[in-house]
Amino acid sequence: MQLESKTICFLLCCALSTSGVNAQTAPKDNPILDSASSIALRQYHSFVNPETQLYRGQQYVEYAYQIKTGHPYFEDSLIEGSLLYNGVLYQHVPLLYDVVLDQVTIKDPYSVWKIGLDRQHLDSFTVEQHQFIRLADSLNPSAPRNGFYEQLYRGRVRLLKRISKSVQVEVPFAGQGFEKYTLTNISYYLKMGESYYPVNNERSLLTALKEKRGPAKKFMRSNRLRMRKDKENTLLKVITWYDGLTP
Repeated sequence: MQLESKTICFLLCCALSTSGVNAQTAPKDNPILDSASSIALRQYHSFVNPETQLYRGQQYVEYAYQIKTGHPYFEDSLIEGSLLYNGVLYQHVPLLYDVVLDQVTIKDPYSVWKIGLDRQHLDSFTVEQHQFIRLADSLNPSAPRNGFYEQLYRGRVRLLKRISKSVQVEVPFAGQGFEKYTLTNISYYLKMGESYYPVNNERSLLTALKEKRGPAKKFMRSNRLRMRKDKENTLLKVITWYDGLTP
């Protein structure tokens, strides 16, 4: 890992020097610097082939039983996404998110089997337009349990969505055989400062907004927003409105 870190630093320095950028005086959001960083990242990935730090983990075992209703995944097929793994960004990687196990899997370099990535080294990943981040704040008593959460909104506050699935067994009448299906549960959390608030109904949302409870209720009423009817859309609109208020 130390060798690869030195390699990517060397390639980044080369890219910066060839682009004529002064790293000490360049602004943080300088497009030339961003371009040079992208070039360095591409050079790093082409230099390290196969990606020894990406293809680490245990062999992922496919579900051996038949699930009659539903599936254990976020999407039931490999979809191209991106991964921030061991501090390195990997793009255009076909991946599969097993929601039951809360684990991301990828193909091995030769497409023989699937590899379950070590969640401790996976900071974030994307599946199409969905961005997931890993929470590991086990010492914070207000934090949700560790795992991957979809980040729906990020500003002064954050809106997170937790999707969990479990495999249920149903024994038919007279006990002849059994059927398996997946049960899905969705919950939402609002992070304000260092505290997390579950916001799964209107009451909990208004409680989390504290002194803005009255204006928030009025905003929801004037825009005909109802948590029971359209929870996620209501949360997004209310949080966007709240985040736009003068601090």
